[in-house]
Amino acid sequence: MAAEKLPKGYGRNPRNRTSMKLWLGVVAANLLGLFAAVYVSSYLRAGAGDPDLLFPLYYATMVVAGVADAFWLDELLFKGAFRRSLQGKTGRFVGKNEEVEDVAASMQRSSASFPVVVILCCVVTYGLFNLVNRGFNRWWDSIGQYAAVLRDPAATTQNKADAIDELSMRNRPEVLKILEAQLQSEDPAVAGFAAWAIGRQKQNPTMNINRVPALVERVRNGPPAVRREALLALSRLQHQAIVEEVHTDLGAELDAGEAIDTRLVWALGYLQHGDSLPILDRALYHPDESVQRLAAWALAQQRDSGKGREAADLLEQRMPAAPLATKCAIVHSLGILTDERSNLALMHAYDSLSQDQRRVLCERVSVYLAPDGEHDREDLLMPQELYDLKTIQAMAAMRATTPEIRAEVEPWLEGLIADAQTDALVRETAQSLLEGIRQQRNDRTGD
Repeated sequence: MAAEKLPKGYGRNPRNRTSMKLWLGVVAANLLGLFAAVYVSSYLRAGAGDPDLLFPLYYATMVVAGVADAFWLDELLFKGAFRRSLQGKTGRFVGKNEEVEDVAASMQRSSASFPVVVILCCVVTYGLFNLVNRGFNRWWDSIGQYAAVLRDPAATTQNKADAIDELSMRNRPEVLKILEAQLQSEDPAVAGFAAWAIGRQKQNPTMNINRVPALVERVRNGPPAVRREALLALSRLQHQAIVEEVHTDLGAELDAGEAIDTRLVWALGYLQHGDSLPILDRALYHPDESVQRLAAWALAQQRDSGKGREAADLLEQRMPAAPLATKCAIVHSLGILTDERSNLALMHAYDSLSQDQRRVLCERVSVYLAPDGEHDREDLLMPQELYDLKTIQAMAAMRATTPEIRAEVEPWLEGLIADAQTDALVRETAQSLLEGIRQQRNDRTGD
């Protein structure tokens, strides 16, 4: 007896077999992608491998995984409509005897939705891979690409200097290791930039006294350009043991009578060492007004060194014959040192100026700290104010508490307030200062 003819499709389930194949493909593609993500990120983090070769592999496997995921979602959500359209099984070609799934899928309009699904899958895959490789993409954007430039034997000095400049602004633990490696570069310009960059890492959580020896070694044995940058970096990190070397370098430049590296004066302001007063006093009389103004600022940083009064004495002695721009810097600095005896010097200097001179703007002084003299600007003697207002502000900072100082300050403020030529804002500020001094006097002595 002949066997009965079985119904079409009986005994097989091609759709399940296709779904299983797609599922296995998804698993394989994602495992391959994860392996590539971990492999590439680990290699590049360790400073090995060629980024030009590894990154195409990294992103190619990511795209393959994203496309595989999209095909799988198409199978789940649209019954494989896009896959079937690629196979030619659209509504135009599906016959009435085809399987129900084929007929239903042929009615889905996934040609427009599938690219969107692919993009979404690739984005999700990118996020998951980045999670697995511990934020590699963010690390590469902020650190890795610059570290790769420093390892590249074909990179120019300027390329490496630019990379170090970028790294210097990132206070992350791994940055210090990269910079310390470049500190030993045979290119003095690169090593000098590395020293400068380490000095900018004061806020790095891994910056501590153990980082100092590498810079000290460069001061002792490095080429002149590297030695200078290492010296300045140590000053910026407030390593006071290096102060004698800074004194020696600054003294040699003052003796030579040539242009001064103003960063040396700035460095003494950071070091705040009491032994720096004599050499800063010399700089206060240098022909270059920028040097004078920086020296005044550096002396003001002695406020917490125990030599604040001695520093104020030096500034007060310089005040009468100083150029107007230097007077501005001295007024600012005396306001920082806040010794009330300096009120007398401020009043005397104010009285010695014409009305026009009192209305001169006391400008900032800027120091460019990078080795190229073009980057890492620090503005000092801020804020910028007119001389007369800056004087009253400095007096307000130091006040007047003892009877002998008040006996000089109060009448002077009264005269300034009564003077018709006094600017309205200066008059208002002086009035507020006078009232504050009198209120303080009444609170303390009862008179």
